[in-house]
Amino acid sequence: MDTFRKQEALKPYFDQSYGCAAFSSVAKGGLFIVGGAYGAGDIYKLADDGTVDTFVCKVDLVQAVAGAVLGGEVYSEIVFFDTEADYDRFMTGNFEFSANVKAVVLTASAEANATTMGNKGLQAGLTMEGTEVTGVNPLAEKPEYTKGMKVFTLSLGGFMYQATVGGQKFIIKK
Repeated sequence: MDTFRKQEALKPYFDQSYGCAAFSSVAKGGLFIVGGAYGAGDIYKLADDGTVDTFVCKVDLVQAVAGAVLGGEVYSEIVFFDTEADYDRFMTGNFEFSANVKAVVLTASAEANATTMGNKGLQAGLTMEGTEVTGVNPLAEKPEYTKGMKVFTLSLGGFMYQATVGGQKFIIKK
């Protein structure tokens, strides 16, 4: 989660979100027409001022995709929850659908995603430290969410191409 806290653009989300699920490392791979991903993470409730994170429980991310996919990558992901009701809905372990177009070469990446959790928008960068998260409106008074959630990812490295559709499941470990 420290990597995401260093992103200045995410400060409003840490300050104003009810909670978040942080995955420090998600491994994804695929060959020809099928692929998948797995990552273990933590769920937190955030203080009103964003300074204290209260650990709630562990969570696993499991993903299956179909389409043109080749290679593998590792990335970090964080999901912010706008309100307590949004947090509660996530805690049911809902299944989400997505469409992805992504290319990763070592630590350079570019991607666009559309999901039922909310569009991440285009992200690109050469290293995790050099990648700026996008999808943040710096002029907005309040962070923007889609269906009460906002997802950000940072590529850690790999070599992968994908144009896929798939599903993602969060397994809550209370």
